[in-house]
Amino acid sequence: MPIVKRALAISIVIATLAYFTFYLNTHPELLATLARLDPVTLLLLAVGYMLITLINAVILHHSLRFIGKRVPLLDNITLTGYSSIVNFFGPLQSGPGFRAVYLKKKYAVKLRSFLTTTLIFYGFFALINVVLLALASLLTFGSLGFYIFFIPACIALFVIAAIIINKVERVRLAVRAIKLNDKNFWLIGFGALTLTFVTAATYFVEVHHVDTGVSIFQVIIYTAAANLALFVSLTPGAIGIRESFLMLSQQLHGIDTSVIVGASVIDRAFYVGFLAILFLTLLLVNGRKHLAVFQLKKRE
Repeated sequence: MPIVKRALAISIVIATLAYFTFYLNTHPELLATLARLDPVTLLLLAVGYMLITLINAVILHHSLRFIGKRVPLLDNITLTGYSSIVNFFGPLQSGPGFRAVYLKKKYAVKLRSFLTTTLIFYGFFALINVVLLALASLLTFGSLGFYIFFIPACIALFVIAAIIINKVERVRLAVRAIKLNDKNFWLIGFGALTLTFVTAATYFVEVHHVDTGVSIFQVIIYTAAANLALFVSLTPGAIGIRESFLMLSQQLHGIDTSVIVGASVIDRAFYVGFLAILFLTLLLVNGRKHLAVFQLKKRE
Protein backbone atom coordinates (compact mmCIF):
# COMPACT_ATOMS: atom_id res chain seq x y z
CA MET A 1 0.00 0.00 0.00
CA PRO A 2 2.78 2.56 0.78
CA ILE A 3 4.32 1.73 -2.63
CA VAL A 4 0.98 2.45 -4.35
CA LYS A 5 0.64 5.78 -2.49
CA ARG A 6 4.21 6.75 -3.38
CA ALA A 7 3.66 5.85 -7.04
CA LEU A 8 0.39 7.81 -7.09
CA ALA A 9 2.05 10.85 -5.48
CA ILE A 10 4.92 10.78 -7.99
CA SER A 11 2.46 10.43 -10.87
CA ILE A 12 0.44 13.44 -9.67
CA VAL A 13 3.57 15.59 -9.31
CA ILE A 14 4.84 14.63 -12.78
CA ALA A 15 1.41 15.23 -14.35
CA THR A 16 1.09 18.62 -12.64
CA LEU A 17 4.57 19.74 -13.69
CA ALA A 18 3.86 18.59 -17.25
CA TYR A 19 0.57 20.53 -17.27
CA PHE A 20 2.26 23.66 -15.90
CA THR A 21 5.00 23.40 -18.55
CA PHE A 22 2.48 22.91 -21.36
CA TYR A 23 0.26 25.74 -20.13
CA LEU A 24 3.13 28.19 -19.74
CA ASN A 25 4.46 27.32 -23.21
CA THR A 26 1.07 27.93 -24.79
CA HIS A 27 0.46 31.14 -22.81
CA PRO A 28 3.65 33.23 -23.20
CA GLU A 29 1.90 36.30 -21.78
CA LEU A 30 1.71 34.50 -18.43
CA LEU A 31 5.48 33.97 -18.44
CA ALA A 32 5.91 37.70 -19.03
CA THR A 33 3.70 38.42 -16.02
CA LEU A 34 5.72 36.06 -13.82
CA ALA A 35 8.97 37.67 -14.99
CA ARG A 36 7.70 41.05 -13.74
CA LEU A 37 7.77 40.06 -10.07
CA ASP A 38 8.91 43.21 -8.29
CA PRO A 39 10.74 43.61 -4.95
CA VAL A 40 7.59 44.91 -3.22
CA THR A 41 5.63 41.76 -4.16
CA LEU A 42 8.49 39.54 -2.97
CA LEU A 43 8.70 41.47 0.30
CA LEU A 44 4.93 41.14 0.87
CA LEU A 45 5.11 37.40 0.23
CA ALA A 46 8.03 37.07 2.66
CA VAL A 47 6.08 38.96 5.33
CA GLY A 48 3.00 36.84 4.63
CA TYR A 49 4.80 33.53 5.03
CA MET A 50 6.68 34.73 8.12
CA LEU A 51 3.33 35.65 9.68
CA ILE A 52 1.88 32.25 8.72
CA THR A 53 4.83 30.54 10.43
CA LEU A 54 4.46 32.72 13.52
CA ILE A 55 0.68 32.12 13.74
CA ASN A 56 1.25 28.37 13.50
CA ALA A 57 3.78 28.67 16.35
CA VAL A 58 1.26 30.59 18.50
CA ILE A 59 -1.39 27.94 17.74
CA LEU A 60 1.11 25.28 18.84
CA HIS A 61 1.79 27.31 22.01
CA HIS A 62 -1.90 27.36 22.99
CA SER A 63 -2.29 23.71 21.94
CA LEU A 64 0.41 22.72 24.41
CA ARG A 65 -1.05 24.97 27.11
CA PHE A 66 -4.37 23.19 26.55
CA ILE A 67 -2.77 19.90 27.63
CA GLY A 68 -0.86 21.51 30.49
CA LYS A 69 2.57 21.78 28.88
CA ARG A 70 4.67 24.95 28.92
CA VAL A 71 7.13 25.20 26.05
CA PRO A 72 9.15 28.37 25.36
CA LEU A 73 7.66 30.36 22.47
CA LEU A 74 11.04 30.48 20.71
CA ASP A 75 11.17 26.67 20.74
CA ASN A 76 7.62 26.60 19.35
CA ILE A 77 8.70 28.89 16.50
CA THR A 78 11.77 26.72 15.80
CA LEU A 79 9.73 23.52 15.85
CA THR A 80 7.08 25.10 13.60
CA GLY A 81 9.79 26.07 11.13
CA TYR A 82 11.18 22.54 10.93
CA SER A 83 7.71 20.97 10.74
CA SER A 84 6.72 23.38 7.92
CA ILE A 85 9.64 22.05 5.89
CA VAL A 86 8.70 18.44 6.68
CA ASN A 87 5.02 19.15 5.95
CA PHE A 88 5.79 20.56 2.50
CA PHE A 89 8.12 17.83 1.30
CA GLY A 90 6.37 14.92 3.04
CA PRO A 91 3.07 13.23 2.07
CA LEU A 92 -0.23 14.06 3.77
CA GLN A 93 0.15 16.15 6.95
CA SER A 94 3.69 15.04 7.88
CA GLY A 95 4.37 18.13 9.99
CA PRO A 96 2.16 17.14 12.95
CA GLY A 97 3.87 13.74 13.06
CA PHE A 98 7.28 15.41 13.23
CA ARG A 99 6.06 17.73 16.01
CA ALA A 100 4.58 14.82 17.95
CA VAL A 101 7.89 12.89 17.95
CA TYR A 102 9.92 16.00 18.85
CA LEU A 103 7.62 17.02 21.70
CA LYS A 104 7.47 13.49 23.09
CA LYS A 105 11.26 13.17 23.15
CA LYS A 106 12.09 16.65 24.46
CA TYR A 107 9.08 17.59 26.63
CA ALA A 108 7.48 14.19 27.36
CA VAL A 109 4.24 15.17 25.62
CA LYS A 110 2.03 12.11 25.32
CA LEU A 111 0.96 11.21 21.78
CA ARG A 112 -2.67 10.94 22.88
CA SER A 113 -2.58 14.45 24.34
CA PHE A 114 -0.94 15.89 21.22
CA LEU A 115 -3.49 14.08 19.06
CA THR A 116 -6.26 15.78 21.03
CA THR A 117 -4.93 19.28 20.35
CA THR A 118 -4.23 18.42 16.70
CA LEU A 119 -7.82 17.26 16.24
CA ILE A 120 -9.08 20.50 17.79
CA PHE A 121 -7.06 22.64 15.39
CA TYR A 122 -7.98 20.63 12.29
CA GLY A 123 -11.62 20.57 13.38
CA PHE A 124 -11.70 24.37 13.61
CA PHE A 125 -9.69 24.74 10.39
CA ALA A 126 -11.98 22.43 8.40
CA LEU A 127 -15.15 24.04 9.80
CA ILE A 128 -13.99 27.59 8.97
CA ASN A 129 -13.13 26.72 5.37
CA VAL A 130 -16.28 24.65 4.78
CA VAL A 131 -18.41 27.55 6.08
CA LEU A 132 -16.61 29.95 3.71
CA LEU A 133 -17.32 27.69 0.73
CA ALA A 134 -20.92 27.27 1.90
CA LEU A 135 -21.37 31.05 2.03
CA ALA A 136 -19.85 31.30 -1.45
CA SER A 137 -22.36 28.74 -2.76
CA LEU A 138 -25.17 30.71 -1.13
CA LEU A 139 -24.09 33.92 -2.89
CA THR A 140 -23.36 32.17 -6.20
CA PHE A 141 -26.25 29.75 -6.56
CA GLY A 142 -28.80 31.11 -4.08
CA SER A 143 -30.47 29.19 -1.27
CA LEU A 144 -30.79 26.00 -3.35
CA GLY A 145 -27.05 25.93 -4.03
CA PHE A 146 -26.36 26.60 -0.36
CA TYR A 147 -28.38 23.59 0.74
CA ILE A 148 -26.98 21.43 -2.05
CA PHE A 149 -23.42 22.16 -0.91
CA PHE A 150 -23.65 22.85 2.81
CA ILE A 151 -25.90 19.98 3.95
CA PRO A 152 -23.99 17.22 2.06
CA ALA A 153 -20.68 18.73 3.23
CA CYS A 154 -21.83 18.74 6.87
CA ILE A 155 -23.18 15.19 6.57
CA ALA A 156 -19.93 14.02 4.94
CA LEU A 157 -17.80 15.62 7.67
CA PHE A 158 -20.04 14.15 10.39
CA VAL A 159 -19.94 10.65 8.86
CA ILE A 160 -16.16 10.74 8.35
CA ALA A 161 -15.61 12.02 11.90
CA ALA A 162 -17.98 9.39 13.33
CA ILE A 163 -16.22 6.57 11.46
CA ILE A 164 -12.77 7.72 12.59
CA ILE A 165 -13.88 8.17 16.21
CA ASN A 166 -15.58 4.77 16.20
CA LYS A 167 -12.74 2.85 14.54
CA VAL A 168 -9.65 4.46 16.07
CA GLU A 169 -9.40 4.14 19.85
CA ARG A 170 -6.75 6.86 20.17
CA VAL A 171 -8.99 9.33 18.39
CA ARG A 172 -11.96 8.32 20.56
CA LEU A 173 -9.97 8.90 23.74
CA ALA A 174 -8.60 12.17 22.36
CA VAL A 175 -12.11 13.48 21.65
CA ARG A 176 -13.20 12.64 25.21
CA ALA A 177 -10.27 14.69 26.53
CA ILE A 178 -11.47 17.92 24.89
CA LYS A 179 -12.35 20.61 27.45
CA LEU A 180 -14.75 23.23 26.07
CA ASN A 181 -14.36 25.49 29.11
CA ASP A 182 -10.62 25.97 28.59
CA LYS A 183 -9.76 29.36 27.03
CA ASN A 184 -6.92 27.74 25.09
CA PHE A 185 -9.51 25.66 23.23
CA TRP A 186 -11.08 28.83 21.82
CA LEU A 187 -7.70 30.48 21.26
CA ILE A 188 -6.78 27.56 19.01
CA GLY A 189 -9.98 28.26 17.06
CA PHE A 190 -9.15 31.96 16.85
CA GLY A 191 -5.68 31.01 15.63
CA ALA A 192 -7.20 28.84 12.89
CA LEU A 193 -9.42 31.74 11.82
CA THR A 194 -6.48 34.18 11.80
CA LEU A 195 -4.36 31.69 9.86
CA THR A 196 -7.07 31.37 7.20
CA PHE A 197 -7.29 35.11 6.60
CA VAL A 198 -3.52 35.75 6.70
CA THR A 199 -3.12 32.93 4.16
CA ALA A 200 -5.83 34.60 2.06
CA ALA A 201 -3.93 37.90 2.22
CA THR A 202 -0.75 36.14 1.06
CA TYR A 203 -2.59 34.42 -1.80
CA PHE A 204 -4.14 37.78 -2.72
CA VAL A 205 -0.65 39.18 -3.34
CA GLU A 206 0.11 36.26 -5.70
CA VAL A 207 -3.23 36.33 -7.52
CA HIS A 208 -3.31 40.12 -7.76
CA HIS A 209 0.11 40.09 -9.43
CA VAL A 210 -1.32 37.91 -12.22
CA ASP A 211 -4.74 39.60 -12.45
CA THR A 212 -5.42 42.93 -10.75
CA GLY A 213 -9.15 42.52 -11.33
CA VAL A 214 -9.58 39.72 -8.79
CA SER A 215 -11.34 40.80 -5.57
CA ILE A 216 -10.34 39.92 -2.01
CA PHE A 217 -13.64 38.03 -1.57
CA GLN A 218 -12.76 35.79 -4.54
CA VAL A 219 -9.36 35.08 -3.03
CA ILE A 220 -10.90 34.20 0.37
CA ILE A 221 -13.03 31.53 -1.34
CA TYR A 222 -10.00 30.46 -3.39
CA THR A 223 -8.07 30.10 -0.12
CA ALA A 224 -10.83 28.01 1.49
CA ALA A 225 -10.72 25.55 -1.42
CA ALA A 226 -6.91 25.43 -1.32
CA ASN A 227 -6.93 24.83 2.45
CA LEU A 228 -9.32 21.89 2.23
CA ALA A 229 -7.01 20.26 -0.33
CA LEU A 230 -4.42 19.85 2.45
CA PHE A 231 -6.62 17.21 4.11
CA VAL A 232 -6.27 14.82 1.15
CA SER A 233 -2.74 15.76 0.07
CA LEU A 234 -0.63 12.85 -1.16
CA THR A 235 2.08 15.01 -2.73
CA PRO A 236 4.68 17.49 -1.41
CA GLY A 237 2.90 20.74 -0.67
CA ALA A 238 -0.32 19.25 -2.12
CA ILE A 239 1.10 19.79 -5.64
CA GLY A 240 -1.60 18.88 -8.13
CA ILE A 241 -4.16 18.23 -5.40
CA ARG A 242 -4.55 21.91 -4.49
CA GLU A 243 -4.74 22.93 -8.14
CA SER A 244 -7.44 20.31 -8.73
CA PHE A 245 -9.51 21.68 -5.84
CA LEU A 246 -9.09 25.20 -7.20
CA MET A 247 -10.21 24.12 -10.68
CA LEU A 248 -13.22 22.22 -9.33
CA SER A 249 -14.32 25.22 -7.24
CA GLN A 250 -13.98 27.77 -10.07
CA GLN A 251 -17.73 28.39 -10.11
CA LEU A 252 -17.49 29.55 -6.51
CA HIS A 253 -14.42 31.80 -6.64
CA GLY A 254 -14.62 32.75 -10.32
CA ILE A 255 -10.84 32.91 -10.87
CA ASP A 256 -9.67 31.90 -14.37
CA THR A 257 -7.44 28.89 -15.02
CA SER A 258 -4.59 31.08 -16.28
CA VAL A 259 -4.63 33.05 -13.02
CA ILE A 260 -4.69 29.84 -10.93
CA VAL A 261 -1.69 28.47 -12.85
CA GLY A 262 0.24 31.75 -12.64
CA ALA A 263 -0.44 32.22 -8.92
CA SER A 264 0.44 28.58 -8.22
CA VAL A 265 3.77 28.88 -10.03
CA ILE A 266 4.60 32.03 -8.02
CA ASP A 267 3.52 30.37 -4.77
CA ARG A 268 5.45 27.12 -5.32
CA ALA A 269 8.64 28.83 -6.48
CA PHE A 270 8.62 31.43 -3.70
CA TYR A 271 7.67 29.01 -0.93
CA VAL A 272 10.45 26.54 -1.82
CA GLY A 273 12.92 29.44 -1.65
CA PHE A 274 11.39 30.63 1.63
CA LEU A 275 11.70 27.14 3.15
CA ALA A 276 15.30 26.84 1.97
CA ILE A 277 16.21 30.14 3.66
CA LEU A 278 14.24 29.14 6.75
CA PHE A 279 16.06 25.80 6.95
CA LEU A 280 19.48 27.41 6.64
CA THR A 281 18.53 29.99 9.29
CA LEU A 282 17.37 27.29 11.70
CA LEU A 283 20.57 25.30 11.19
CA LEU A 284 22.69 28.36 11.85
CA VAL A 285 20.71 29.18 15.02
CA ASN A 286 21.87 26.16 17.03
CA GLY A 287 20.35 23.63 14.65
CA ARG A 288 22.49 20.78 15.96
CA LYS A 289 21.03 21.26 19.45
CA HIS A 290 17.44 21.25 18.17
CA LEU A 291 17.83 18.14 16.00
CA ALA A 292 19.94 16.25 18.56
CA VAL A 293 16.72 15.41 20.42
CA PHE A 294 16.10 12.64 17.89
CA GLN A 295 19.32 10.93 18.98
CA LEU A 296 18.44 10.78 22.69
CA LYS A 297 17.24 7.20 22.46
CA LYS A 298 20.56 6.02 21.05
CA ARG A 299 22.58 7.65 23.81
CA GLU A 300 20.62 6.09 26.62
